[in-house]
Amino acid sequence: MGLSKRDIEQRLAFVRLWASYIKRTPNRSWSSQQNVLINSVMRSASQDTKLYLKIKKLSMK
Repeated sequence: MGLSKRDIEQRLAFVRLWASYIKRTPNRSWSSQQNVLINSVMRSASQDTKLYLKIKKLSMK
């Protein structure tokens, strides 16, 4: 299943928007924002893993 022309255009528009934002924003500002996002994703993944293991353990009883 390939991407539609509209999907590709939207993705390119986002990449251009993000590149423009990075160029005009100080490194400390956008890298701090990225740090918040990455830490949030990592916490979520860790919680999902712990929940999965807990459910798996309960299902084996």
